[in-house]
Amino acid sequence: MDDIELDLPSVASSHNAGRILDIGAVGLRNPLPVDGEQTHAYVSCVDGTTLRLPDSLQNWAMQTLAANFDLRATGLPSLFPCRFEFGIRDGVAYAVPVTDRDSHRTQAAGQPAA
Repeated sequence: MDDIELDLPSVASSHNAGRILDIGAVGLRNPLPVDGEQTHAYVSCVDGTTLRLPDSLQNWAMQTLAANFDLRATGLPSLFPCRFEFGIRDGVAYAVPVTDRDSHRTQAAGQPAA
């Protein structure tokens, strides 16, 4: 696979922001692997960039896909497009939705918003 892997920045505290991306979709490549194959989670950004997620975020991707499917199945709008912050804090990878308030915190802290 030729996708670029998402590089997760280390974040010292909740006062600092990780990498914020405008996400258009989350998906899985090879969701039903056979012997020796692997499943790879990815995000498609609204700018057309596709980034492979590290293995540590594969469960997050599957949970996000399931939540989005449930919303759509009940007639509610999709989660996407939306903004997510990605990073590593205390040695653990994370992905969290970004609200407008969080975005202002990020910009106020001198971090780039995307």
